[in-house]
Amino acid sequence: MSKILGGLLLFWGGIVSIGLLLGITLSHATGVGLAILSMLLVFFGLSPLLLGGWLLYSGIQAEKRALREQFFQLLRMNQGRLSLLDYVTATRIEPAIARRHLDGWAQEFFAEFEVNERGDIYYVFPIETMPLPESTHFQLLGRAIRQWLQSAV
Repeated sequence: MSKILGGLLLFWGGIVSIGLLLGITLSHATGVGLAILSMLLVFFGLSPLLLGGWLLYSGIQAEKRALREQFFQLLRMNQGRLSLLDYVTATRIEPAIARRHLDGWAQEFFAEFEVNERGDIYYVFPIETMPLPESTHFQLLGRAIRQWLQSAV
């Protein structure tokens, strides 16, 4: 939701800012006219533009945190052994993006790789040396509510 609202505010603020800047430039406004156009630019152009950018940025950061949290939860559940399919199923993201995430974490946490008889590749993370974040009861409750809301949609 924040991405949609952020995109709309960004678009709206950009259009209004461009229009008002063109109006200021082409009208050669001075005095009170320039002050009014400048206030309109700040309140109806730049403010929505900044708010939209902030909403988009915070939405992207929240998604990154959620993906990382799911990664650590899966590591706990699978004793440090993950396949690409496990991660894609849990996060519902595209396999290419999931592979990039897992490859990055494999580098960060010095994971090893295993291949089973069927050719499936598993990332094996040394969870005994990894600083796994602890889940609090509030985080678990929040995660359960988010999953319930996602399944209801």
